[in-house]
Amino acid sequence: MKNERIYLSPPNTGKEEVDGLSGIMDTGWVAPVGPAIDAFETQLSSYVDGEVLALNSGTSALHLALILCGVKDGDHVIVGNHTFAACANVVLYERAIPIFIDSENTTGNIDPDLLVEYLQSTDQIPKAIIVTHIYGMPAQIERVCEVAKKYGVIVIEDAAEALGSTVNGKPVGSFGDFGVVSFNGNKIITTSSGGALICTPEMKKRGLHLATQANVGDHRYDHKEAGYNYRMSNVLAGIGIAQFSKLDEFIRRKREIFDTYKEALSEYISFTDEPKGIFSNRWLTAGLIRENIEVMDLIYRLEKENIESRRFWKPLHLHSAFSEAPYVGGRLCEDMYEKGICLPSGTGLSYQQQELVIEKIKQFFDQ
Repeated sequence: MKNERIYLSPPNTGKEEVDGLSGIMDTGWVAPVGPAIDAFETQLSSYVDGEVLALNSGTSALHLALILCGVKDGDHVIVGNHTFAACANVVLYERAIPIFIDSENTTGNIDPDLLVEYLQSTDQIPKAIIVTHIYGMPAQIERVCEVAKKYGVIVIEDAAEALGSTVNGKPVGSFGDFGVVSFNGNKIITTSSGGALICTPEMKKRGLHLATQANVGDHRYDHKEAGYNYRMSNVLAGIGIAQFSKLDEFIRRKREIFDTYKEALSEYISFTDEPKGIFSNRWLTAGLIRENIEVMDLIYRLEKENIESRRFWKPLHLHSAFSEAPYVGGRLCEDMYEKGICLPSGTGLSYQQQELVIEKIKQFFDQ
């Protein structure tokens, strides 16, 4: 008989979310406008120290950021090589050219030294750079912003996985010109689907216009430019308000889960420590297998035990969809892909479930 399914990072919801949804249904605000959206944006704005525009996904926020940057056909946009494909997809939406840059081995994020090398040698300075804080671990964002400012490159922080992470006490997502967070079902807090753009008041006003079909606001329906259906629903914002009230506890639990895995499994898996000044929300506990073993063998073994795990993101320069894009760097992202594994890290993971995961991993390595 199989164990109850242990998921990688499922949502953790309860009575508060049900009550929030019920209250919204009672008011009739079942639309992409309403008081819950305003309240949710206000909560987030105070937390991340910037204006916030609630949208229907993190990908929408990334795309909107590129549009607000003025990225056009043929522009270059730097993208960290170790991230989800959405970061490159949005570049292609605007017919721009992604330039992939390898990671550094301290945080697993974009390498600032390679960034400098590229900017010093290129004939075309990129319009923007998308910097991911992978698995909740902040990138060397202060250094990246310093370099970008020197060369006049706009910084978009992909903090989709990193809400609650900080660098020297400052929230990630608030360092660059734009920040992006995600509220997908597997993120540290969820609105089922959703995301947000962190930006200036001026950019929020412009972004809201574009995210609501570039509506001109009169009865002529004469749209002067193309817009998008990117606004968050008031209903989903109601879930977000309830989830936000639990964020600090969720971060505490994520970090506790990481610490438990690290203490039990460091003989088998190398886990990333927090560099000085960096605080990670530990959205996913991620590490590199120490032995010369195929990571998929471990993933398949855990799957037989009804335990979901996941390998690291495939380096973007290896995707068929981006095969013609330039790449700067060596094999670090490829090595991480070959050895990296993400372990069950949901905030609802019980102590007994985590002990079972640990037990099965030890059995795999000790066989």
